[in-house]
Amino acid sequence: MTALLAIVAWLAALAVLAPALILFAQTAASFLPPRKGAPGPMSGRVAVIVPAHNEGRHLTGTLNDLRREISESDRLIVVADNCADDTAAVAARLGAEVLVREDNTLRGKGYALQFAIDQLRAAPPDIIAFFDADCRIKPGSLAALTAIAKDTNRPAQALNMMTAPEDAPPRTSVAAFAWVMINRVRMTGLFNLAGVTRFTGTGMAAPWTVIAETDFATGAINEDLILTFKMTEAGFPPLFEPGAVITSEFPQSDEGGVTQRARWEHGSLNLLLRHSAPAFLRGVAKADARLAMLALDAMIPPLVMFAAALLLALALTFIMALIAGATGPLMAAATACLLFAASVGLGWATHGRKVLPLDQIWGVAPFLLQKLSVYGGRGRSSARTWTRTKRGGEDETP
Repeated sequence: MTALLAIVAWLAALAVLAPALILFAQTAASFLPPRKGAPGPMSGRVAVIVPAHNEGRHLTGTLNDLRREISESDRLIVVADNCADDTAAVAARLGAEVLVREDNTLRGKGYALQFAIDQLRAAPPDIIAFFDADCRIKPGSLAALTAIAKDTNRPAQALNMMTAPEDAPPRTSVAAFAWVMINRVRMTGLFNLAGVTRFTGTGMAAPWTVIAETDFATGAINEDLILTFKMTEAGFPPLFEPGAVITSEFPQSDEGGVTQRARWEHGSLNLLLRHSAPAFLRGVAKADARLAMLALDAMIPPLVMFAAALLLALALTFIMALIAGATGPLMAAATACLLFAASVGLGWATHGRKVLPLDQIWGVAPFLLQKLSVYGGRGRSSARTWTRTKRGGEDETP
């Protein structure tokens, strides 16, 4: 019985120690000198695809940003996907080509992207870029992404950040810091360590030769991470370009916040449980370090869930130490807690203070309360399909 308890304690400890080590390695590596790319000027024909589901009220800023970036030979395409509002009319008024897609069976951003890609096969561009319909694009970002994609024949991913709207509650600042950890600190560290990054759903460019051979048609809520694995295994691991910056605002409404975070977190859990371990084994079998590192990155749980798992493992190993006298698992769990705390502390000190100042740290408590809804029935329901995020001051359109 004592031996069995020791085994259980070790399993619990190792289950949190492994991702804690990966998180700390990425955080530490984020301080290394960045890998330098040498992209030339933007050249070749570019097609920019913007999938939009009922985004008539939020599309203008995105399209205006993109129109300032493209040349006369480029194409700006909006896919009005299963829309019940004026998305198509707004896009046309702003000078974009509009593709209207109506299919209530095959729903999801992946299907919208594949629809546009298939329309381009008759006269393909050199480079395709993808941007969400509610984001803002820093000047020069499209040029940087497309130049890297053309020069390297690999996909390029921008730095994708979320910002808190004016007068947002402190819990939104906590969410913004969590976003900084995953998309700035961890992605920088991952790229410095392995020369690869993961897609984040918006702000991506890739050569047509890569896009044409990739199947985007999926309704999965974590289609961006699945796409990362697909392209890496096909020999086109994505590159990270932090100089290209894409920003979006967190929704102001509680319902919108729950819907958005449910997609992210349930998608991350789905990837962890169903895709990460097989991808890691394939990476090891093929001696593909980039694929293996991407899979390890995907095994890190969302921060709040990770913190809860660490506390649970610490409590369990402490009880086991009292019962069975095995202190090794307790030390391993405690080490994992220290690595996690060090990673979060370093991330906050270097990049997080701007989005989460000390006087808003108390927002952690309401942030955690909102998490209960994310993992409750409403969150699970909204995470099953491509559910549009409800912003403040508007009614939800399914």
